[in-house]
Amino acid sequence: MNRKKIIHKKKRKRQKYKELRREVGMTFLIIFLIGLVLSRLVFSLPENDGYGMIGSLSDGDRVYVNRLGEMRRFSLIYFKQPDGNGMSIRRIIGLPGEQVRYTNDDLYIDGRLVVERFLQKTLGQAKLADEVITKDFDSTDILKTDDGIIPDDHYLVLGDNRGYATDSRYYGVVDKKKIIGTVELRWWPFYQIRSYR
Repeated sequence: MNRKKIIHKKKRKRQKYKELRREVGMTFLIIFLIGLVLSRLVFSLPENDGYGMIGSLSDGDRVYVNRLGEMRRFSLIYFKQPDGNGMSIRRIIGLPGEQVRYTNDDLYIDGRLVVERFLQKTLGQAKLADEVITKDFDSTDILKTDDGIIPDDHYLVLGDNRGYATDSRYYGVVDKKKIIGTVELRWWPFYQIRSYR
């Protein structure tokens, strides 16, 4: 009689263990599928490639990209380059319907001076060395139009490392359809975590 009870208890334990394994497995599968769907619809975790954003991002940094983020002036965006040469992270400078001009490292949007606070240290060093970090240009040069007004659903983007960045000065304005999302956080390396909101 005791032996039957012991065998019955062992069977019940094994059955409970199997059920627990099945539940844990299903939980991990559901979490994985939800994460996969969210990464396609809500976020992305790409690696910054290159030196065009030095000052804000280094080569190899990992970032959190919000696919639903709002695109504003000076937002960092992750997008497919218009020239087809891969993906990039750059900073929005010009918005749809605006005309952009740089003169002596000063940014003018529709003729009004706009301060680039994220470049203040670099600009200060350049002025001391009597150098310019952003060569003079106008959005008419980029768009090849008389008015230089950025079309609807397009953005003029520049890298923070202006002398070395490949950006709208080379491949033109970026179509909204090519933008994956806004960069909101550098999460790797961990000791350099930084928010870009």
